[in-house]
Amino acid sequence: MSARPRTPHQFDGKGYTLQAVGSDVPLYSLGLAAAEWATLEWLREHGGAAGYVPVTPEELGEDVGASKDTCRKALNRLVKLGLVVKPGPRSGSYQLNPLRYWEGAGSTQVNACRRMAPPRVAPDDKAMTRSASKPKTIPATRRRAAGETR
Repeated sequence: MSARPRTPHQFDGKGYTLQAVGSDVPLYSLGLAAAEWATLEWLREHGGAAGYVPVTPEELGEDVGASKDTCRKALNRLVKLGLVVKPGPRSGSYQLNPLRYWEGAGSTQVNACRRMAPPRVAPDDKAMTRSASKPKTIPATRRRAAGETR
């Protein structure tokens, strides 16, 4: 009896990124700017969930359509928040925090977290200010359901 040929899997030859569920701080509460969301996506697309990716603010700015200063500020804030990790303070390489993003099996995430000891994601002053300044008003009139008349 011979072994059956392996059935190709839909993920064969393609990278896929998993995102942690149940994280301490949800991304929507951090008040991320468009350039910061674009930077996270750019890093994910370029392999930042599996390892460090060398990138300059100029290169990032060309790809995401933002100025180099905006991209520099976005990278710095993401590092400060703990969503992105740098191997050293003067390094030009970045990796997505494996506590939040990783590629491959769950054991890959466990090994990356052991190796790197990444920081926990924590809101900064900007995120705290944005969430505190949101108006908490109650609408004057109750919303009606579809098809409901007064």
